Amino acid sequence: MKNKSFNKKIYNIKNNFSKYFSEYKLVLILATLFLLLGIGTGIFTAVRYAGDLSLDNLSDSNLIEFLKGDKGTTGLIFPYLFSFCLFFGIIVFINFKPFMIGITYLALLVRGYLLGFDITILIILYGFAGIFNVFIIILPFDLIACLILLVVSSFAIKRNLIIKKYGATNSCNNLINYTKTYWFLFIVGILIILIKCLFLPLIRVTIIVT
Repeated sequence: MKNKSFNKKIYNIKNNFSKYFSEYKLVLILATLFLLLGIGTGIFTAVRYAGDLSLDNLSDSNLIEFLKGDKGTTGLIFPYLFSFCLFFGIIVFINFKPFMIGITYLALLVRGYLLGFDITILIILYGFAGIFNVFIIILPFDLIACLILLVVSSFAIKRNLIIKKYGATNSCNNLINYTKTYWFLFIVGILIILIKCLFLPLIRVTIIVT
């Protein structure tokens, strides 16, 4: 009985993922392209001006202060939560008119640029230590946060298009409960940010800023 129940749950999860990608595939692909374009542009910019860059050029001023020892772990929590909430809020609450869909793509582009720019600077400045911290500590959590923003974007853009077509989100029988989905993704994102803040002190073990 337990195996049947477990198999049923796995089947439901796979079925839900399949339905999600089937319905939101185009929107998700476009959102992903804008995020990747931002990351690529950030990397290109950092590489191009590598000779003139220093730690102070990081877009993340909180990380600068943290690496210099001017701010502790607890001092990172609120700014990082605020940043995530800002992008999350822009995507969810501004995206109610068709012409505002571009704002969602722009938010993803900016988020990607900041991520690509900062991780490249850390790698350029600190070599192997930078690579280790970027790929083991910073990037995994930031990519999960970006993935959450991508999923939220796909829902928000689809909701926008449905409002345009039907006049209200409850006009279509196949719509998911957007409010519950947003809250779930928001809570997961908050947890990811908190876990990231707990792991960030490990950076100081390999990166010493004088």
